[in-house]
Parts: sequence; C-alpha cells; structure tokens
Amino acid sequence: MRFEFDQKNWINIMDGEKDCYLLTNGLGGYSSLSVTGAAARGDQALLMSAKRAPNVRMHLVSNIFEKLVIDGQEYVLTSQRMRSGEDYEGFRYLQKFVYDDFDKEAPVWTFRAGGVTIRKHLLMVHGKNTVALWYELDNPSEKDVALELTPLLRFTSKKEDFDVAQQLEEYKIAPCGEKTAEDRQYCITGRDLQLYLAANAPLSEETAHLFGEMYFSQDERDGRVAYGNAFVNGTLKKDAALKEGLYVLFSTEEMAFTDVKTYYEDLVQQNSARKNQLLTQAELDSDLGKQLVLSADAYVVRRDSTDGKSIIAGYPFFEDWGRDTMISLAGATLVTGRFEECKSILRTFVKYVKNGLLPNLFPEGGENPMYNSADAPLLFVNAVYEYMEYSGDKAFQDEILPVLEQIIDGYQNGTDFHIGMDSDSLVMAGAGLEQLTWMDVRVGDFLPTPRHGKPVEINAYWYSALMVMYTMTKDVKYQELASKVKESFQEKFWNENAQCLKDVLSGGKDENQIRCNQIWALTMPFTMLPADREALVLKKVKDELYTTVGLRTLAKDDPDFHRIYIGPMQERDRAYHQGTVWAFPLGAYYRACIRYAGKCGDMAEKKRIQTELAEGFGALTAWLREGCVSQIAEIYDGEAPTVSRGCFAQAWSVTELLRAVYDYEKMQEEILSDGKNIRD
Repeated sequence: MRFEFDQKNWINIMDGEKDCYLLTNGLGGYSSLSVTGAAARGDQALLMSAKRAPNVRMHLVSNIFEKLVIDGQEYVLTSQRMRSGEDYEGFRYLQKFVYDDFDKEAPVWTFRAGGVTIRKHLLMVHGKNTVALWYELDNPSEKDVALELTPLLRFTSKKEDFDVAQQLEEYKIAPCGEKTAEDRQYCITGRDLQLYLAANAPLSEETAHLFGEMYFSQDERDGRVAYGNAFVNGTLKKDAALKEGLYVLFSTEEMAFTDVKTYYEDLVQQNSARKNQLLTQAELDSDLGKQLVLSADAYVVRRDSTDGKSIIAGYPFFEDWGRDTMISLAGATLVTGRFEECKSILRTFVKYVKNGLLPNLFPEGGENPMYNSADAPLLFVNAVYEYMEYSGDKAFQDEILPVLEQIIDGYQNGTDFHIGMDSDSLVMAGAGLEQLTWMDVRVGDFLPTPRHGKPVEINAYWYSALMVMYTMTKDVKYQELASKVKESFQEKFWNENAQCLKDVLSGGKDENQIRCNQIWALTMPFTMLPADREALVLKKVKDELYTTVGLRTLAKDDPDFHRIYIGPMQERDRAYHQGTVWAFPLGAYYRACIRYAGKCGDMAEKKRIQTELAEGFGALTAWLREGCVSQIAEIYDGEAPTVSRGCFAQAWSVTELLRAVYDYEKMQEEILSDGKNIRD
C-alpha cells in the first residue's frame, strides 16, 4: 500500500515527529526515524544493529546531518529538535514522504530547495546489519551544487544512554579494502565496535566532538528520558559529480563491491525479490492483506542462542517473549505460508520447556529463562495443532507429542506459580505478586489486574489443548477430561446478568468485570459455547469494548476504567489493562464474527456481519498510516483512541489482524464458490 505525506502533515516541527517509519533486518536490528527524518525517541536510529540476534542491539548511527549547498548558499535538510532550542528545520524543504512496501524502495523523502530537488531513498538489508541510502539529484538549471553528509554516531547498547564523559578520542576512522577515485570504504572503530561506511564520495575525518543534545518529544510524553546526544568524527562531501547521485552504506561488516552504485542497485533488487516471494507464498488477494503480510515480516527474527527462529514482540522496546510469540505465530507464519519458519520457532521453545511451562522471557548472557506465563504453554499446544493443519506436516506429531504430554501433565497435576487443575477440572493460576496472564503489569507491590483464580481465556485454551491431544492420540482420557472442563466452564463462567462470560473466577469484584479476554473462548481450534451464547458474547464485546483499532480492556462504565494512557510509568501501568485499547484482541473479535457467520442460519445476520467486517477492515488503512507507517501499534487510549501509544509497532497487533483478513478472504471465496454472495 502507498502511504504519502506532504507539507500539511508537518506544519510545524512537532507535527512531523508524530509518525515514523520502520525497516527491519530479520535479526532484531532496525532503522526508524520520523517521517521528516528526525529522531523523536532515544530508541530511534538510522542503524540499530543486532550484535547478537535478536536482543543484543547496538545503537550505531543515530542519523545523518544533511546539508545542501547551492551556489554557495547552505540549506540544512535535517529536522531535529534540540535541547538548546536551536532546532534544525529541514522539514521546511521537505515536499513529500512516501512509504510504499509494494515498491522496490521504501521510504523516499523528496526535498526541494533553491530550485534543486533531492530524493533520498533508504533500505535495510535482510539478514545483515546494513542500511543503504541513495541521494538522487534533479538540478534542471545546472546550478553549482554540493551535498555534505555528517553521520551522527552513538556506539552504545540500545538501552544505554550516551555518556558525554566518555573519551571521544578513542573513535578512529581508517580506509579499508580497495578503493577507486570515487568509491571508498572506511572503518570507524571505538568501544570494541566497528562500523563500515561505503560511499562514492570521500570521507573527511575531523576531531571527534559532540553533536549536541537532541530532544525526544515522544519519550518525554511517556515519562522516559527526553534527551540524548551523538558524536561526529567525519563528513562526506560530493559536488562535481553529484548529478550521478550519492550512495552511502553503513554496515557492521566489511562490504565487497566493485562500485557502490551497482552494489546498492543489487541490494534493491534482492529486497524487491524477497518481498515478492513473501507475497507469492502468502496468497492473499487484497491490498490490505498483502500489506499486513509485509508488515508482519518485521517480527520474524533469528535467535542466535538456539540457532533457530523466533518472533520479536514489538519495536522499539520489546524482545521475543513466549506468550507474544505463541499469539503471533499463526498470523506471522501460517497464513503466510512460512511453515519451515513456524516449525523452527516451535522447536526453539521446545528446548526450554520445564515442568510443563514455556519461557515467557528467553535468557541472554547466561541468565535463566523466566517461566511466569500460564497461557504460553497452552497456546503452544494449540499452535502445534494449527501448524499441522495448515502445513499438512502430520509427521511432526511424533517429534512433538512428548512435549505436549509434559505440558498437559503439568497443568493437570500442578506445576510452578500455583498453576494447576482444580477439582472442577478448570485451571487456576497465580497467587501473591505472581503475574501470569497477558494482563501482567505490576506497580511496586500492587497488581492492578491480578486475575488470580481461574481466568476465562486460560480455561478456553485448556479445553482446546485437551481436544488437540484427543485429536492427535485418540486417547479417550483427554476427551473425557475435556467434557468435564466444558461442563464446568458453561456452568461457572456464564454471567446471566451481563449476558456474557465472566473474566475470572476469583470470588472478587473482578469476576464480573466486562473485559476482552472472553473473546478467545470463541476463537480457539475447539470451543465450548453454544451458538446462542456466542452471539451474546459478540454483542457484549461490540457494545462495550469495540473500537476500529482494538478492543478496550475494560468497559467504560467500570469504576476502574482509565480513559487515557499517558504520563510517568506508574501512572501508565495503572491504565495499561484498565480500559486501554489493545489492537490484537480485535483480530480475535473479527475471526469470531467470521466463524459465527459461517454457522449462522439467519441471512440478515450474515449480511450484517459481513458489512461490519468490511467497514472494520476499511478503517484499518487509516490506522496503518498513523504512528508507525504500515504497522499497528501496541495500544491506544481507552476513551477515544486517536493516536498510538506504547510500542509503535507490535507483532500480535499486526499478525492477529492479518489472520482475520485471511479468514475474511477465505469466507468470501466460499461465498462466491457456493454462488451465494450474501450481499445480494
């Protein structure tokens, strides 16, 4: 899809900081700046590399300070707010920003100053910590033009603030490899790190000095550190031959090329071919579906510690977590036809199963995994089933069944974190300050949403996992236990007064709160509710929790409802699951609607559902434009979602909505094949 921004989107420097782009490399590394090319967060960078995939990341290149010189007059193209108040306002020359994933290059900035047009193209190389830029010149009056580019470097870990007291003299530049009069490569070293810079222009070394403290408005909004610095130790300059374009590449490894232009063009072709391959194997027809396929690719990453694949939870803050991976898996790999990668991810988690539990957080640097997740293991069982259904790989059952049996045994007989089956066959979990469901935030010694007891979604996962085991093994003990779970679930979770499902069986006030967790009781491979109650749950969710970008985590009339998510961390954490809109449950809601439409005999109801779905998917295009272009964010304000909050790009937000679009397209195909288009 093509997302185009122009000068009405950056009337002032603040407006230009609201939206950003994201490019990723399949290693956990990324490139992300605002649509005007500014850094509005400390975690935004032109090159955030992955030293050890996917979580050990290094902030190498913050940005490039860009100066265009026309007939001796200087035009600064860089946009950046500064702590000093002396801001760089290159957005005044920025005519257009275009992000088009279906094109060979994305994004592209178009600047115009002094009768000269400069188009800046950017790409990130998959599988490498490499970004490549091409500055394309249009100079119809053949003015005397030079372009000066000064890399703003950081050389810190992603989570580390730039220390202005560190010894800048340790950063050195040295030529490396063969070079011609135009095409050159340099190695910049410091703090045991290396950055290679290749360009068809010379790099003039200068004494390393600080650029100046940049102001990060989006971090200040969220109560994070609002300022950060970078250092400068060299400038690229191209003038006489600028009409041929200026090519600049940054990488953590030495680049082998005959000339920089050809090397860049080869990278563009490889990038385009890879995108086309992803779209071909996914087989989605709509532009929305195709865009979400490419958007979802950002989260499938390599994990060096297991020599396999994983799914990163979100950019720019999160790592790869067990729960998020299991929720994101089907959308990221199954509906996109990436079956081998799906199997690799499942095998990655198998290596760490312990006491029937999966890691919620993987170890790095010799640390132990964290297993505080009551949902990830059950989601894993269901994900295995879905993998075999989508891929047809029935042979995988022999390899994986012992692990599934270990998980079921842990839940049936009890395991860590007070997770275990009660006498009514329902699963209970949690005590004290344990955080075990996705509503897992903790503020000091306070859990805003403890959900200790029997959470509704955990028991929906539990029933489906038991039916998966029965389907695989034909062992009636699983079927018999599933029947008991179903009987207890239908009896104890139904809230007759509210005409929906209770959120958690706890005996407290939270038991009857109207929350979005009940939607997963309608979307698992095997479900328990009769159709009439499914319809009531869908109505309650639509009436109380639905927005076009996600579901509220709590009904607006609840005394615990928080209308906005903003401010210091403790304030934000108290709002996190108390009404804040999350995008990923919306995908489950849409899939539940599609399922219900498939079994509903009322033609008028089918039409209503199809119309609602069409309108909902239509609204997603606007949300894909907001915040991080082509991505869906983690969360939005509960009362009136207008701008993205939290992670600006979230795996399960994108992948669950992709899964819903996939199901919708399949539903449309079935309607057409039956000759019964319900719009008629």
